[in-house]
Amino acid sequence: MRSFKPNFAMFYKAYSHLRSKNWIVRSGLQYGVDFVVYRHHPSLVHSEYVVIVQSIGEYNRLRVWSDIHCSIRLTGSVAKTLLVLYINGKVNTENMNLPLCLEDYTVEEQTIRRWSPELSREDETRT
Repeated sequence: MRSFKPNFAMFYKAYSHLRSKNWIVRSGLQYGVDFVVYRHHPSLVHSEYVVIVQSIGEYNRLRVWSDIHCSIRLTGSVAKTLLVLYINGKVNTENMNLPLCLEDYTVEEQTIRRWSPELSREDETRT
């Protein structure tokens, strides 16, 4: 049985982008995200980032502030940083099962962290 996931190419582009930067990529299902990435083998270190893959112009998982706030609170409570990968490109259903379709996508990275006023004040007093 073959199943067709319409945004598979987009997720694979995000996966290959992270792998090209030497990250070890695992499923982020436990944290409610798409991926979790490790600098070294998962048995040696904890993951540093949780990754959400977003497509420009389509349904956006972080479309309202409450979605962003919940994601940031979760990542803060598990000592990780939220990395959002924006995948730009046009979905061409004719070439979706060809590896060439990955060239149609570009990836933009954005890290989102919780702002802590206490840490900000400490930085100001040091300078």
